[in-house]
Amino acid sequence: MENIPEERIRHIHLVKVHDLTLSFPSAKGEPAKPVLDKLSFGIRDGEILGLIGNSGSGKSMTAYSIAGLLPANAKIEEGAIKFRGKDLLSMKPAERRKMLGSDIGMIFQEPASALDPLMKVGKSLEEILISHGIKDKAERYNRISDILSTVGFATPEKIYERYPHQLSGGQRQRILIAGALLLSPKLLICDEPTSSLDSVTTVAILDLLRKLCIDMKITILFISHDISAVKNFCDRVIVMKDGKIVESDTTEDILMRPKNPYTAELLTNARLDPRKLELTPAECDRTAEPVLSCKDVSAAYTASLWGRWDENRVLNGVDLDIYPAEIKGLIGSSGCGKTTLVKTLLGLMKSEGTINRKSDNTGAVFQDPVSCLNPSHTIMWHLKEALRPYKRQMSKEDIQVAIDNAIETVGLDRGYLNRRPGELSGGQRQRVAIAMCVITRPKLIIADEPFSSLDASSAAEILKLLAKINREHQVAILMITHNIHIVRAVCSTVAVMDAGKIAEDGTCDKVLNSPESDATKKLLEAENTLHS
Repeated sequence: MENIPEERIRHIHLVKVHDLTLSFPSAKGEPAKPVLDKLSFGIRDGEILGLIGNSGSGKSMTAYSIAGLLPANAKIEEGAIKFRGKDLLSMKPAERRKMLGSDIGMIFQEPASALDPLMKVGKSLEEILISHGIKDKAERYNRISDILSTVGFATPEKIYERYPHQLSGGQRQRILIAGALLLSPKLLICDEPTSSLDSVTTVAILDLLRKLCIDMKITILFISHDISAVKNFCDRVIVMKDGKIVESDTTEDILMRPKNPYTAELLTNARLDPRKLELTPAECDRTAEPVLSCKDVSAAYTASLWGRWDENRVLNGVDLDIYPAEIKGLIGSSGCGKTTLVKTLLGLMKSEGTINRKSDNTGAVFQDPVSCLNPSHTIMWHLKEALRPYKRQMSKEDIQVAIDNAIETVGLDRGYLNRRPGELSGGQRQRVAIAMCVITRPKLIIADEPFSSLDASSAAEILKLLAKINREHQVAILMITHNIHIVRAVCSTVAVMDAGKIAEDGTCDKVLNSPESDATKKLLEAENTLHS
């Protein structure tokens, strides 16, 4: 210890949480069960600390407590949070806001929701600097360009002028990392930063964060349900259950030699293994006419760059066929064009080439059900809204029968019809999104990463539900996912995208066991690296 500087010794724990108790009191004044119950732990200066636990264990509330981002109705009953010896809970709101960004940075789970869709990337990042008193425009631009280069953008001036929807998921996540690092914070809180990313991008993001941790001397609190990411990234791990810590140790000891039965169960169930679900999808007839056929489909985003129009071509001649009752997987690294292809197939973006549909009735299930549901309305309203285009053709009795059938199909009882999205779990909200899709009886469902924001048990239930809908209603499904295990278990064929084209397309056995393209080999290699 004598070789450690005195200043370093005083701050050996950058953050110290002591007996933190948090609850959400009811409007009627009834006593509330603590969300965090006498929580105590420390984050050592320079370490990467993992925080794991089931949904509802208190992980995110712990992060929000440290960052000062708790909801208005949250009440801290007792305890202390000290950052470099300063008690954060005794600070005035203005002081806490000043610390967020300059001392504490935060990366949220879903970058599409965290970024303003109406604001260019550069403008969003400028807002952070302006809020911290940096008024010189040239200084702001230089800082932003430098940090965009740091997080891996080769042409920061182009990224500066783009909107979030013109970027891939991995690129948006890098933007959030850039924003969190703009003011060189000492603590970086990462709340599920890789849950919506493919294996290649996950490995790249984790490598980037670890490099930044070393180069910029940053301490990281890493919250994740991805045990593979925790294993490859964290120095130490804390396990939470019901707002309490049940176990804390080095990453190797927690993952290889768990002492608590809850930890052992959590590790067993943390990874979705579709092979154990006994999925029975429908038989696919590939001799029939395709329900969807794409020929030479191309698409591009345009943006004004210093008075000139800059074109970013994302799709470069996509050929893809989907047959009746087929479940086709679509995989590829972030930025390869998967989401842009979905937009063109749904008619949400202009494209060149030919897209032939056997039926105009195509349904969609998106990654984040929260952004697809109106928080002000009931589930009944949402299902009626899905039937709006058919309202003139249906009687009130027909509409009610359709609603009852849809809610039953997705495994929810009628009591949920009077609830609002905020009263449902993540898995229940995704079931509602699927009900809104199947209520119109589509011939094709496009499912764009429907599992990534869910824990393993919820994802398993949604996967079983989609396989059941495919089997019982003979609906074709285009399954966009970064989980290759899901593709192996439920898809009959798989297409691999790379650089805006289909690099490989065939049966899952052929493509995944005997890959021919470099893109497929790279994905499989990253998958093995992440889960080794």
